[in-house]
Amino acid sequence: MTVRVLLLWPGSEGAAAGNFGVPQLVLLGTWLRERTGAEVTIVDLAVERALGPIDFARVLDGDGRGYDIIGLSIYSSFDWLKCVALAQMARERWPDVVLVAGGYHASARPLEVVDEASPFDVVVVGEGELPLVTVVESVRGGAPLRKAVLGPEPLHDLDVLPPSDWSLLSRYRGVARRVASQAQVYLSRGCPFDCAFCMERAKRETSWRPLSVERAVEEVVSLHRFLDLRSWTVYFGDALFGMRKSWRRQFLEALAARDLPVEKFWLLIRVDLVEDEDLKLFGAANCGLGFGLESGDPGQLAIIRKSGRLDDYLERMEHIAERAREYDVPWGANVICGHPGETEASMRTSAAWLHKLFVRERGTTGFLSVDPFRLYPGSPIDAERQVYEREYGTRFHAPQWWHEGDPEFLSEWVDPSATLDWRTREALQHELLMPVLAQIESHFVYRGKARAYFLRAVREQLEFCAPQRRLHDYGRYYAWQRYLGRRAQAQSRRRDHPALREAARACRATPLDAIGRSLSLPEDAPVLCALREVEREQFVPLDHVAESVADVALPLDDSGGATISAMHAYARAYQLLQIEPGDRVLDLGSGSGYGTAILQRLVGALGHVVAIELDPALVARARELVPPSPHTVLAAADALEPSQWPPSAHTCSKVAVGFCPGETVPASWHAALPPGARVVVPLADAAGGQTLVLATRTDEGFALQRLEAVHFVAARRTVAPAVPVTGLGAPAEPVHLRVL
Repeated sequence: MTVRVLLLWPGSEGAAAGNFGVPQLVLLGTWLRERTGAEVTIVDLAVERALGPIDFARVLDGDGRGYDIIGLSIYSSFDWLKCVALAQMARERWPDVVLVAGGYHASARPLEVVDEASPFDVVVVGEGELPLVTVVESVRGGAPLRKAVLGPEPLHDLDVLPPSDWSLLSRYRGVARRVASQAQVYLSRGCPFDCAFCMERAKRETSWRPLSVERAVEEVVSLHRFLDLRSWTVYFGDALFGMRKSWRRQFLEALAARDLPVEKFWLLIRVDLVEDEDLKLFGAANCGLGFGLESGDPGQLAIIRKSGRLDDYLERMEHIAERAREYDVPWGANVICGHPGETEASMRTSAAWLHKLFVRERGTTGFLSVDPFRLYPGSPIDAERQVYEREYGTRFHAPQWWHEGDPEFLSEWVDPSATLDWRTREALQHELLMPVLAQIESHFVYRGKARAYFLRAVREQLEFCAPQRRLHDYGRYYAWQRYLGRRAQAQSRRRDHPALREAARACRATPLDAIGRSLSLPEDAPVLCALREVEREQFVPLDHVAESVADVALPLDDSGGATISAMHAYARAYQLLQIEPGDRVLDLGSGSGYGTAILQRLVGALGHVVAIELDPALVARARELVPPSPHTVLAAADALEPSQWPPSAHTCSKVAVGFCPGETVPASWHAALPPGARVVVPLADAAGGQTLVLATRTDEGFALQRLEAVHFVAARRTVAPAVPVTGLGAPAEPVHLRVL
């Protein structure tokens, strides 16, 4: 019996993202074919998209015969939910297939993977070669494994592996260059070091084991024969490249002798392994170096469990930076901000040292990447969370984040210490490290091959720290506060969040420029200035903070009946009304007070604004947000019932309406407004749409000027009048209003 095996790479959000080659699956597939005679297919869903829309049913069917075993690589915990969904689809299509999971996350949480509720049958802890032979033999023998944990069964001599048969990826050779610029290959396994944040120990076997030098070089050469590596960079994806000095130097000499036409080889190595002789060899072999530096503060390095004399560790990095510049060897260093135990003092110490490292008078061949701390299952920190909570006051807000639908944010939602929460860490990261990142390109003096590749990395890091990204993170932070029932506390924090204010203002600039052009407004038009200054992100629900800078309407409650209008709608209405200092303006359907706050700025201290909103909860929210002023009135009343309006509303000569009252301007407004009053209002039309109308009150009614098509929410009405009505003057009982 020939066992049919599908090895499925789902596309990862981890360190392997964006690389072509899935070398771990190529080695595994080659091994299985040789050792068991299995028929092996590899599908890389990340690359599959380049061939057209993915038909997963077709992927599962293969040539119509299906598969006996489907192995999914859960490389990263970010991939967990995606892999579960794929496995469930596979189970529905082929009920008897053996579903196997491997990878870092599977190794870290094996019992979760084969839980009774899980679709997986087998989980492999650590390396997959020997366990998968067991799975194939179980299927061939007629007793397929179910709910089994296999491994760890590491290979101690990697040369027992057959040379990678890259033809397993032949399906993707024609599109590879379209989806990636970097190919990936593995030359060794294991890392004996014990960095606190790292998942490597989840695989259990941490000893460093390389292919022989000859085999390692042949792996690279065979990849070149398959792919033609001209114009490619090649990433040696080893957790730790070249730990053994003799192996490292022999390999680099052999690689240099081959003179393969790659743009650059790229690898990860420890600072304390690299000597001057190595730098020369790296340069000769066309290699760039990546260092997991993690911090520039010795105390924080101790918490992270960087080994050795930590002051010397940083001095060694400075020495490498100097020698790398002399030998024109490019390198990159990664630091982690907010690692458990981090404080403001350690962040400031680290930033000052990084400035000294990168912003050098004679330049640098290095670049910096900055990551927030992420909690990974299987890491020492994960195993010892209570220790960090007790010793440093660390708070892990979502310690099982991979089960939720927002892993990007939740994995990072950690308060590093009792004195440094998530928000403060994020603000300090931007304040302290953006000045360093912003100066690297002007100090980057590397002139060798793949210079553009490294400059792209420099620029991408700046983009990662851009206001749009920061606002996205703030949006997730406030959304989760709301979802977890912390609305009042989060709203208070939102008002006192300078970094949010800074990022949102920067993000509003582009849409507001577009609004100014579309309405032919000068850059210094008062309405544009007011839109820049009024913090729209404060007026939206907590779970819409990130969207607040977009020129779109957003819901103010779960009913969909109340919205904060798009920014251009306010600009257009106030432009048509020709709002000027000293005006008296009525804001009907004022929602959470955003338009009211803009009007407040436009009319100034000599003007007057009356805001009418049906929903008392929104009025209460507006009272928290609209700046206090004796010339602003916020009333909870029905905008269609002038008898409920506060007296000063009847003296307003300009009216902005934030809802559609129907096909005509309400007749009740005629008697409630002074002669000549101008009203900007959306009215329903016969075709079922809406048209923006400029209505001018005359003695006979309203003169209408119909303008462009628009879309506003429909008018809402109270079930009964909010207060008894005695006429068009003041109500018999007080309406719910407050003068600010």
